[in-house]
Amino acid sequence: MAGLSPGARAAVALLEQKEAIARSVTGLLYAEMPWLVDKYGERGRLKCLQDMRYNLEYLAPAVEMDDPALFVRYARWVDGVLRARNVPTGELARSFELRASDAAARMRADEAAIVAACLEAGVVALRESAGG
Repeated sequence: MAGLSPGARAAVALLEQKEAIARSVTGLLYAEMPWLVDKYGERGRLKCLQDMRYNLEYLAPAVEMDDPALFVRYARWVDGVLRARNVPTGELARSFELRASDAAARMRADEAAIVAACLEAGVVALRESAGG
């Protein structure tokens, strides 16, 4: 990946490691919020894992272009979809925060910083739309 920008390298890593990242973040989210098992059941965990994969697919282009606003548009859209299914905005926001921590552990600092910037912009937008 020599010659690629940090954003491009990070985007490639997100997609190459999509399954591992999705499983890691889902596991962290459920460990931090054990009531999710009672609330959503095993089917919910599988849907969460699927959603984590989708989120990574939408995060990668924003990271590649170093364009947090691109991810913000996705974050607002997916929040609306999930709220219609009674998933609180806070759960989505927390998954983004956990994903940023995961990136910091997996990637070089310059790559993780771009990932974190996109995810943080998404979290800020979600918190603003949720009223705080």
